[in-house]
Amino acid sequence: MRAAAAPRPVLVTRPAGRGATLLELLRTAGIEAAHQPLIQLVPAADEELGAARSQLAAGGCTHLVVTSRTVAELLAPVEVAPEVAVVAVGEGTAAALRDIGITSELVAAGSGADLVAQMPAAPAGASVLFPASSAAARTVPEGLRAKGYAVREVTAYRPEPVDPPAEVRAGLAAGHYGALVLTSSMIARRAAALGVHPSIPIISIGAPTSRAARAAGLSIARQAAETTDAALLAAVQEVLAHAPRTHHLSRSPSPMES
Repeated sequence: MRAAAAPRPVLVTRPAGRGATLLELLRTAGIEAAHQPLIQLVPAADEELGAARSQLAAGGCTHLVVTSRTVAELLAPVEVAPEVAVVAVGEGTAAALRDIGITSELVAAGSGADLVAQMPAAPAGASVLFPASSAAARTVPEGLRAKGYAVREVTAYRPEPVDPPAEVRAGLAAGHYGALVLTSSMIARRAAALGVHPSIPIISIGAPTSRAARAAGLSIARQAAETTDAALLAAVQEVLAHAPRTHHLSRSPSPMES
């Protein structure tokens, strides 16, 4: 097979406004990268988010649980009463909360299941404000209710599919990308629906995304060690470093994923 004239670019599929940091990290590391959102994030009505901010400022709950960077960004500007304990699903979300002036008292290992496992049984009167995507899994709210928390769910945003340009669809189908980065379960399902050539290694941001990708028929070449851009960069570098020795034609899990 004739070698490509230039390395295939890495395709980053984060929503619009969310891919710049990872793109910069990749390019600084000398990796050609392109950005094509596969979903867009539509914020909830101002009244809904405003009511959540008011509850936090008034100490109307004992815990704020945040499971995505997007929620942190949409909450800003927000004041959180000192008595409200803030819980982040992972390091990336905790960093986004710090950016808006909020310190997380508990940072889970990157998944909803980890968060639920790390939360103690609810003391009397414990209540959780849980702003999240309309497409968020039920793991966190149902798991916390099972532990005795009263959970108020607030829709912070709604993800909607984006149809990529014809050349991106064709590139995915023909294997014109050196790697594909998936950063949410919905993005994983969108990628699978579009079709991904088996020669394109897939990097996932975390366990929920990996599970969604596999359930949709995709194989994960590497899962990031943390839910951060730096960890995604490291995972991409590991995959590309092994690319010359691996043809990537099989959709079976790699040894570290099996």
